Amino acid sequence: MNKDAISVVLPSYDLADIIGKTLSDTYDYLSKQTFFLRYEVIVVDDGSRDKTAQFLKDAAARYPSLKVVTHSENEGYGAALLSGLHIAQYSSILFMDADGQFQISSLVDMQPFLEDDDIITGYRSHRRDSVYRILLGKMYTWFACRLFDLSLKDINCGFKLFKKDRFNFDEFDCHAGVFYTDFFIQAREKGCRIKEVPVAHFPRVQGKQTGASLEVIIEALRDLYRLASRQKKAVKNIT
Repeated sequence: MNKDAISVVLPSYDLADIIGKTLSDTYDYLSKQTFFLRYEVIVVDDGSRDKTAQFLKDAAARYPSLKVVTHSENEGYGAALLSGLHIAQYSSILFMDADGQFQISSLVDMQPFLEDDDIITGYRSHRRDSVYRILLGKMYTWFACRLFDLSLKDINCGFKLFKKDRFNFDEFDCHAGVFYTDFFIQAREKGCRIKEVPVAHFPRVQGKQTGASLEVIIEALRDLYRLASRQKKAVKNIT
């Protein structure tokens, strides 16, 4: 795989009103930057109920390097990322939320670290969310880091650049909101070098956020329990 090429994976759910701007901004930036000679954009429509699927069908005709993956029903954030990864052809991967809260131009601050690091993960230094979501995010990061002995500022920031060949994505079993916790646990186990970089964060103006709903929180707690059980078994097997 070409180290000077990148696959951009955009998970999408009910984003018909914003996905067009996200794609336009993404392709405009990629066409002008000079550090990745080749690129592709992968949008995973995770069972959207609005007009996202039709918009992406039309967009694929305009953007030759656009790949669209469609889930027949909503499978969760992590599952959408995994679907994109399985068809990504390039060695550098960028995860970016497609709801307009990140700008792909933040990539310029991350790319230089690819030479020495395996994962360059963003953290929202000035998070533009409600107080409730900010507190919930800080609590989750604090809890997950202590539960699994990780050291991160913003574990679920949806802007991450990494080397694909450092992972075996068939080993992932958390397909919803705890995906990034699983991601960093496996990164540590594989000895990955991790660099944290501040990224700009913008208010979400379209689409509905589901990450703070009671249903998603309960599912996250269940996934954390499964991860903790898996880690406990792994330690027992070693000893």
